[in-house]
Amino acid sequence: MAQGKVDYNFDLVEFPSTEAPGISIFYKDKSSGIFHTYSCYARGTEHVVNTYNYLDLVPKGRDEGGRGPFWVRRHDEYAR
Repeated sequence: MAQGKVDYNFDLVEFPSTEAPGISIFYKDKSSGIFHTYSCYARGTEHVVNTYNYLDLVPKGRDEGGRGPFWVRRHDEYAR
């Protein structure tokens, strides 16, 4: 990130965040060979995030306002 671009979705791109969604699947065969069999990035990962499935059904939906999932916080990031 310090150089302005990061490796994301098999490309070097400018990215405004330190984290981004992505799923990669690997297979290890009997001889310990490791194979990259599948990857999916960005909006393509939504089918495994169950929260999105429910939010897509309600009147205001995700209500992201073009800023991404701003409502997502880690357990220690909520106000006390």
